[in-house]
Amino acid sequence: MQTQAASKSGGSRIIVMLIVMVVAMGGGIFVSFKLLRSASGKTDVGDLEALASVQAQLRAVDGCRITYNHWPRSHHRQMHRLSVFVTPCGASGIAPDSAKVKLPDSWAHDALAFEAERSSVTDDWAILVNSEAVPFPVLLAGLTELAPIVVRETPGAMAKMRADKAEGDAKYEEGLRQREQQRQQNQDSYPSR
Repeated sequence: MQTQAASKSGGSRIIVMLIVMVVAMGGGIFVSFKLLRSASGKTDVGDLEALASVQAQLRAVDGCRITYNHWPRSHHRQMHRLSVFVTPCGASGIAPDSAKVKLPDSWAHDALAFEAERSSVTDDWAILVNSEAVPFPVLLAGLTELAPIVVRETPGAMAKMRADKAEGDAKYEEGLRQREQQRQQNQDSYPSR
């Protein structure tokens, strides 16, 4: 009788574990689908003759990724309407550090949305755009105005990003050092036996 109850208990645990695994896998598949779907629908227009001057200008940018207005939610798009993000080559992680290039207040190309990427600073840019959402004249006008701004402002923005990161890392290290010092002081405050 007892073994039968234990067997039922073990069986129900296995069922619960299987359900949890299926739900977790389903969540992973959902996230993967969303990521693939967000990347799909984008066309590389970097090799179009009409964008040759943009491509030539952007070659000078010290980075491997440029994004503008790629946010999936409208409140993020509005928040970053005057910002272009440039990610240095070799940056890694889910959310790598990016330099924020400010656009002028007179910027009038809100309908523009694109991502540009390349493997190294010697490569041409793949300019990815959702051709169903962004008309080519909007892309051309926006990139033509944006390219010289990005080329001019990226070095300063990269320097600021690196300085901010170094300052943040230094504060973090100092915090760790202070916590360790406090831990040691707390431990040393007890009388020896």
